[in-house]
Amino acid sequence: MFQSKLFLRLFMTYILVIFSYMILCIAFLLYKNHQISEMQEKRRSEIQLVEVSSIVEQRMMTAQNIVQNLSYSTIMKQLYMNTKTGEILDSYALFSIQNEMKNTMASSGLSIYKTVLFVEDSEKAYSSGGVIALTDSYTPLEQELPCIMVNTVNGAFQLNSTKRYSFNKDCLLYCDAYTYQNGSDIGTICILFDLKSLSNDILKVLGDDYGARILYQDDVIFACGEETDKMYESESVKMPGLIYRIYAPEGAASGMDYFFYITLLGIVVISVVFLGLAFMVSRKYYMPIDRLEQMISTNQNTSADEMEKIICGIQDLIGEKNRYREKMLTITPYAKTGMLHSMIAGNAEADNVGKFLDENYLDLIRPYFIVSVVNFAYDGTPDLREESHKREIEELFRSVTDIFSTDEVHIVYYFRDIYNVFLITNFETEQEMDDLFYQIHRYVSTAKSNSYVTMGVDVLRDDIGELKQACEGALKALDGILTEGRESVYFLEDTEERGAAYYFPANFREKLKHCLLKQDKEEIHKLLFDIYKTNLDIEGMSEMYRSLIDEFHLSVMKTLREITELNTVHLNIKKYTGLATLQEIFDYYDAALLSVIDTLHEQAEQVEEDSRLEEDIAEYIDAHYCDENLSMQSLTSRFNVSNKYLSLLCKERFGVTYLQYIQSRRIGKAAELLREKNYSLTEIGEMCGYTNQLTFRRNFKSIMGVNPSVYQKKSE
Repeated sequence: MFQSKLFLRLFMTYILVIFSYMILCIAFLLYKNHQISEMQEKRRSEIQLVEVSSIVEQRMMTAQNIVQNLSYSTIMKQLYMNTKTGEILDSYALFSIQNEMKNTMASSGLSIYKTVLFVEDSEKAYSSGGVIALTDSYTPLEQELPCIMVNTVNGAFQLNSTKRYSFNKDCLLYCDAYTYQNGSDIGTICILFDLKSLSNDILKVLGDDYGARILYQDDVIFACGEETDKMYESESVKMPGLIYRIYAPEGAASGMDYFFYITLLGIVVISVVFLGLAFMVSRKYYMPIDRLEQMISTNQNTSADEMEKIICGIQDLIGEKNRYREKMLTITPYAKTGMLHSMIAGNAEADNVGKFLDENYLDLIRPYFIVSVVNFAYDGTPDLREESHKREIEELFRSVTDIFSTDEVHIVYYFRDIYNVFLITNFETEQEMDDLFYQIHRYVSTAKSNSYVTMGVDVLRDDIGELKQACEGALKALDGILTEGRESVYFLEDTEERGAAYYFPANFREKLKHCLLKQDKEEIHKLLFDIYKTNLDIEGMSEMYRSLIDEFHLSVMKTLREITELNTVHLNIKKYTGLATLQEIFDYYDAALLSVIDTLHEQAEQVEEDSRLEEDIAEYIDAHYCDENLSMQSLTSRFNVSNKYLSLLCKERFGVTYLQYIQSRRIGKAAELLREKNYSLTEIGEMCGYTNQLTFRRNFKSIMGVNPSVYQKKSE
């Protein structure tokens, strides 16, 4: 039928009309879709502009509230008065100031990095973290307040003396005047917002495609993404001179939505229906001519029986070809529809899996397959946005399947997570495929030069029902990283004869505890290196090394619990999880134990400093208890401690209150002088710190049970 020119001309006429209709519909659809995309892009950009501005506006409003609260705080007013009068603030007042600033920050409901207060004519700055001494007095900012900028505190206020981390960290600074009750400026309050937090909040709103600029007084203080011709702008309602700009990506309005694809599918379906109708109409009008041709050919050349055999043979051939094409299926469609994921996870229903296996959809033409897994590792902890990273990986493995798939070998991939991708190699004859995996490894390593690429390869299999076991075998093969390192290809091997036991010192916990208490870092290096090197030379199975790591971590944690019972500081080390070399694991624990030593050292220094301070206070009290000017206030000013600290110190050291201890020492001294009989009662009272004789007599009788005069007579 299709060999007839008449039939072809008739059928092609219908096809030309149908395709012209389809092209016109698609052109109109593209035009409408472009208009809709532009409207959506504009609306999305305006929404993102509002969200970006609200992120910054919230910070500005929070900063203004903090400035207002601190300016009207009575505690902060007292700070200014003490600064003006030159009166030294006691530790309780400093604690109250610091606590006031912390409470003000906390009440804002927003995470703020630091609040710093500069007071006129003061060589100190006050922050939520404590008092900072300055070399020179505070110098006001040159900018008109309030203002914002991206700078360090040192850079903004031209400070050179302080080495505080918070003063040298680039932040978004909000500075405003610190005012007194009469409205006069008496200093500057500086609110520090973390730039990374601000950037993360804005990037979450924008995504990877859009760009943003935040300007203050025409200077860019924040930028991300690229500038394009499509710009949307708004001004701040909280901060004059603050402008927000959003840049839409080029081609953002050219995307296709679901409505476009559904409509396009409808056009194609309608066109196919019309093609079917065109074929039926063409066949209907061509049928008489076709019958005439058959009659002529039968009468002239071939008998009816022979023609029937030819027709049956052609039908059989076409039928076999169609069945062959139906069976020429690999696991590709099931990887795309999720069936592969279900089989790997073991969640597919048994009836469905059985149906696929019984129908031989997966293994009729290519009965053999090998599963491999490609693992990516990165230096440090890079910021991997899962969606963008997944798109990059999928693009890479689409190239892998296109390059390395052939007529004999078919490769599909399955994205497990951002660190692991399964490759399933399906082929027809049993053969060695090692070279193919090495080639894939070289290709992927070259394409992903910013990461360490390692491959684990399972054994050859011919039963698709073992797909889950094959995936587990590929992951198990990656355990070769433990001893052999990354950036290689590891094949699953038979390890039945490698049942070696790992080495672990019997007295490990005693040695580790001794090293930690002595704070001997060198010995810890040697102790861990001995375990690492000895076990590396054993060349055991991966299960052996996993058991070694489990016992090592358990022993470390038990040792830390013992040390914690001897100290007030809590010590803990998280267990190392994930895929890593044995050296990386031991390096992790080595660094963690060194951090524990640093913590113990800092605690010991603090304890020693506290003990030295307690000793100095006790010695001073014992040397000056007869001084009439000795008081808790004088002690707190001299040693920069609080009244509560002194009370607790006396309770713990002397077993009595501060006042009871002073009185007992003074009366004891008075009794000693009374026994010497060289001084009068008035002189003894003054020598023991009493300016009031009535108080002296009352305290003496309270402690000794008799009046001083009676005691003096009895001692005669």
